[in-house]
Amino acid sequence: MDIVIDFSGIPTENPIAFGWWFFKNIGWIYPVFLIVAGMLELWKNWLKTKYREARKYIVLAVDVPKNIENGPQSVEHIFNQLSGAQQGIGRYEKWWTGEIPDSFSFELISVGGYIQFMIHTCVQYRDLVEAIVYAQYPDAEIMEVQDYVNDYKKIRFPNDEYELWGTELRLAKKEFYPIRTYPEFEHSTEGFKDSMAGLLEALTRIGPGEQIWVQLVITPADNSWIESAKIEVKKLIGAKVEQKKTWADKVFDFPDSIIKTVSESIALGSGAEASKPAAKSDDPPSKIQHMSYGEKVVVEGVEKKISKIGFHTKIRLIYLAEKTVFNKVTPKIIMGGFKQFNTLNMNSFKADPKSKTGGMVFLKKNRSIARKNKIIYRYKNRGHFLEPGVYGQILNCEELATIYHFPTLNVKAPMLKKSEAKKAEPPISLPIEVFRPVKLQENTSTVKAEPPTDLPIG
Repeated sequence: MDIVIDFSGIPTENPIAFGWWFFKNIGWIYPVFLIVAGMLELWKNWLKTKYREARKYIVLAVDVPKNIENGPQSVEHIFNQLSGAQQGIGRYEKWWTGEIPDSFSFELISVGGYIQFMIHTCVQYRDLVEAIVYAQYPDAEIMEVQDYVNDYKKIRFPNDEYELWGTELRLAKKEFYPIRTYPEFEHSTEGFKDSMAGLLEALTRIGPGEQIWVQLVITPADNSWIESAKIEVKKLIGAKVEQKKTWADKVFDFPDSIIKTVSESIALGSGAEASKPAAKSDDPPSKIQHMSYGEKVVVEGVEKKISKIGFHTKIRLIYLAEKTVFNKVTPKIIMGGFKQFNTLNMNSFKADPKSKTGGMVFLKKNRSIARKNKIIYRYKNRGHFLEPGVYGQILNCEELATIYHFPTLNVKAPMLKKSEAKKAEPPISLPIEVFRPVKLQENTSTVKAEPPTDLPIG
């Protein structure tokens, strides 16, 4: 049985008539598709907002030990352990409960030159955060404090008392390319130079009435970014890359396939032979043997970055000061603290032009006011209502430890809050009191407990 498709009703001679025929029969699907997709996106955002508002968050202040001999590698271990909080979000959580990936905000603030390390986290992760910090820094002190941004929740710009500069940082190139990390700060004769020294120096250069806030909102990432990085490596060395089409690509490729089918049918009906695509060669020749030393270093850098655990990272910087003491040079000093991580051949940090509160030309005043209010709002809320991809680009644990770690002995930061005294654990043989919540005869009894007799205690 032959199947015959009649294309005689298609107006192929007049482009306008063909366009109307296509929209009437097929094209109306796309506006409906976009409307439905928009409504579903609003539904997801509403669920995420409800889920976010139901969560409780705390701020932990970390007093670092006075004499730290271990470098950023210890904080790299902290980030590695923190990646265990990564959870998969299924269809049910995505479309019904509104669950979002859990994030952690590592913050460094300077109030009049007084420096404090902070960690903003969900209440349920408090034990995890304290455990992994104490595992690397037993002499550190961690305590819950009031969120320092609460004093500025109602601040709006323009403001008669305060002035603000702020920006979000982003990578200049694709997220697969690494920044300069702490192993590259080592010098053959002088030893390790702390990568935090420049930023801490900038934080100490302010006085009364001035504040600097540095925020790294990190979200543990899955391994999907590694697959994209492998494709980038193949492109760099000239290997064959097979791009998989997404469902969106297939939807928007559908009109092309319809037009192609109609064209081929018309050509066959007129007796003309359909043109055949030219034969393609096999894999392209590899460029790896002809790459320069610098190009090979870039490939090795990308492969090294994807060998370590990645986090979606959003970096925000804010300089808030009273108008009488606001210093226009301070933002340049802050940015200079991040410029030291830049490399010309791989990656670097730059101010996001969409969030930076300065550098505008048209409607400068109104746009600057809007951006000031937006960035301080995002800083206060830590941006948890967004998808991981909107949280920022990927930085791996080594890059994060380079930017945020407790300073070593050779960093002179006298205004940095440090733990006052070394704490010792009580002896294991010390008797403890165990309170039993049950009644023995008539009264609640307190029982002395001793360790087992077979323990190796002197």
